[in-house]
Amino acid sequence: MAEYIFHNKTVVAIDVERGEIENVLYRGQPITDGRIPIFCVKLRKRTGESYVLSAEDFRFVRFEQDIASYVSDCLDVDIRLQQQENGLICRANIKNKTSDLLEWIELMAFSVPKKLKDEQGGVGEIIYPYNEGCRVTNMAYRESMPFRYTEPEYPSKNSFSIFPNMVFAQFIAYMVGGFGLYLGMHDEGRTTKHIDFCYQNDKIKIFMRTFCDVTYGQDYTMPFDCVFSFFEGGWYQAADIYYRWFQAHLPSGLQKIQENPNLPAWYNQAPLVVAYALRGKNDTDLSPNGLYPYENAMPYLKEIAMTTQSKVMALLMHWEGSAPWAPPYAWPPYGGARAFEDFAEKLHGWDMLLGVYCSGFGWTQKSNIDPNYSCEESFETLNIASSLCTDTNGEMKSSICKAQRDGYDFCPACQQTKEIFKTEFEKICSSKVDYIQALDQNHGGGPYFCYSDQHGHVPAPGKWQQIETNKLLESIHKSGVLLGCESAAAEPFLAQLQFSDSRFQLNYYIGEPIPIYGYLYHEYVNNFMGNQICAMLEKSESNFTYRLAYSFTSGDMLTVVLNGNGDLQYAWCDYIEPKEKCLDKSVVLPFIKTLNEWQRNGGHVFLHFGKMIAPIRVYCGKEKFLLEDNKTYLHPDSVVTTAYEYGGKRAQFIVNYNLHSVDIRFDKQYAIYVDSKLQTVVETNKLTLSPLSVVMIDLKE
Repeated sequence: MAEYIFHNKTVVAIDVERGEIENVLYRGQPITDGRIPIFCVKLRKRTGESYVLSAEDFRFVRFEQDIASYVSDCLDVDIRLQQQENGLICRANIKNKTSDLLEWIELMAFSVPKKLKDEQGGVGEIIYPYNEGCRVTNMAYRESMPFRYTEPEYPSKNSFSIFPNMVFAQFIAYMVGGFGLYLGMHDEGRTTKHIDFCYQNDKIKIFMRTFCDVTYGQDYTMPFDCVFSFFEGGWYQAADIYYRWFQAHLPSGLQKIQENPNLPAWYNQAPLVVAYALRGKNDTDLSPNGLYPYENAMPYLKEIAMTTQSKVMALLMHWEGSAPWAPPYAWPPYGGARAFEDFAEKLHGWDMLLGVYCSGFGWTQKSNIDPNYSCEESFETLNIASSLCTDTNGEMKSSICKAQRDGYDFCPACQQTKEIFKTEFEKICSSKVDYIQALDQNHGGGPYFCYSDQHGHVPAPGKWQQIETNKLLESIHKSGVLLGCESAAAEPFLAQLQFSDSRFQLNYYIGEPIPIYGYLYHEYVNNFMGNQICAMLEKSESNFTYRLAYSFTSGDMLTVVLNGNGDLQYAWCDYIEPKEKCLDKSVVLPFIKTLNEWQRNGGHVFLHFGKMIAPIRVYCGKEKFLLEDNKTYLHPDSVVTTAYEYGGKRAQFIVNYNLHSVDIRFDKQYAIYVDSKLQTVVETNKLTLSPLSVVMIDLKE
């Protein structure tokens, strides 16, 4: 038995002979629940079959000089366990005695009680860096929803809990009673990882696996630390552990926004994104909707720009001349290049911007939306099959956008993939657009699993995925055009994808959204609110203004979704008629004007350049929204608040998103600015916020 005792009265007991974490105690109270092997390894045969070995399948040999050694007929495994000030750091060394491939290794997983704190008799919560950040407090709820635990496999799904994809950072944490367990892999190479939690043996298992990035028969030496650490406080303190490492190991080419000479001027001007389809009312519809020809949208865009006093970006869907969501070919645009570029010129003449959605690293055999579009012939003549993601046996499948298209996923390691996407994106970049949401479906920017042994990469997921994707993105001559992806860009792609379609509301399928992403990366990248598909929340103005407030306080630009009548939808693919059931523009647009005035004026340096910090406590009431998908209720605070630091100053923003006034109070008096130009300040410990209003607290020491 190895027992590690820490200064904050944390004790970690590891039964090294059995290769298990026995328990973690904090001030004498158990935090973990049940034993978990300290390592598991997945191996894959050339025929595609795979199997998992855990510590219990090995014979213990010795524990000397912090290294526990284990042997089996297949593998010899050494696990180094070193005590640090606030936890353990671990590394694995594996000698492979088989001809199989080491696919991944799981290290230092731990188990906690089956029920979390919002389940009867439950305790604890999980902090999860999924899709901009999530707090999970009800495990049964998570497992009842579309984003329940799923073991990643080929073909990939865009909802898998994979880094770098829907998971943007390399850690996960568990908190109970003011104490937290942090599990991270501080990997500068940013290798593919599976970071997740699931039911196991009547408990919840919280784990992290790194793909080994080796080929058949090769050994594996882990080149980075697995960090099993402790903290006191909340999710901010968990994120601080990762942030300190991240700051010392920035991805290649990443610069703070204020120091980045490659960002366009509009990035600094809080543009309002107006997303709409040129044709159709949802993802699979191509019926006329009133927004084509292109100029038909101009009166609505002008109205929105004038009412909100904001620079507007028209962000088009279903604009492709091929078929909607039918990659890799989009150009020329629907109606022809001349009509498209004329529209771009008119937008620029009105000080507006033009952006387009694309649909990621996919190949379309035929469109399921437009039956006239097919690439089956060019698939053969170009030998596209040689560049597609495959299973171990060479089989090609895709699970992406099946309603929209039949096709496959491209492997970014292939030269043909790079050439096709470079060529197609450069056509768009040269067309007077300002922005391309280039990697819709590749959430976070990550490519999908490929097990081919013909592409020059190891025949399994690994570090090559982010390396090859970055090579592709770096090769595109962008001509000042920004690129982005669906959901915010995962960490390895931050330097290349600097304006992305955030989807924080998807986390209502898992738990409660929290802005971990902004807390880690806001100094380096600002995103926008996204088209809000799968919004879940009931259709009311205060639901939408809540989402606006959340995005604003997270440091994101704002978004509305336009329909062909000039009305505003609650979300894309949520088309409503008649007008009376759409959003009330007289409520939404003035609120956006208020928020963007803060973005451009008194809050600008914080909300655009600042480092998010832990806020002071704000006492307020609760609201109630219906989650329509499962007929349960959300009870958010009556205000949304975050704090930032910039240039030695700190400020906290509080937004009342409601159509009624809200009373708030603090533990002590603060100087509170009540207008965006910082002309009116009151010193108080309590305040009544008027409907749809913002205040800023000066957080002086």
